[in-house]
Amino acid sequence: MLVKDIIVLACDFTENEELKTALENNTTLTDEQNLVCENLVKCFNLINNEIASEYIPIIKIESVKPSNFKVEYSNLSSPVRQIIMVKDKYGRKVKFKAYQDYMMAFANEVEITYQAYPTELSLSSQFETTLPERLYAYGIAREYYFIQTLFDEANIWEERFKNSLQVLSRKGSEVKIPQRGWI
Repeated sequence: MLVKDIIVLACDFTENEELKTALENNTTLTDEQNLVCENLVKCFNLINNEIASEYIPIIKIESVKPSNFKVEYSNLSSPVRQIIMVKDKYGRKVKFKAYQDYMMAFANEVEITYQAYPTELSLSSQFETTLPERLYAYGIAREYYFIQTLFDEANIWEERFKNSLQVLSRKGSEVKIPQRGWI
């Protein structure tokens, strides 16, 4: 899915019909429309980061060879949020010490499992998600109205965003009631 598709949907919620039409028709944006579009993309990146940080973490597993037992985070494919586990090449857990820009692990080759921050995306970026576009659009509307200091509208979209996340999290968990015998 394209970020642009989500921004078009968010235009409905933020009452930006002219921007929506311009994006759908691929016409050149005015300076004002371009500014609003840039703000909506920033809002998208904030929401994407919030979802990855608080609700559905991005988990990466990478194998690297430490240099003097040191692994620079910049050598990994994504920005590191938190190291979850480190294993050696035989699959045994390795003790490690995490620092701000690097980690120390006493092995010649390690497999690092970590939570990653999502990368910043632009209007034309393609990205994969299992969440519906509408959820992202709710979050974008919330952030947009907070930026505009329209707090009543922002609270409406905040509630929709949070409720949608709760509904999606409940869909995955099945409620089981213990079997009871006849009395």
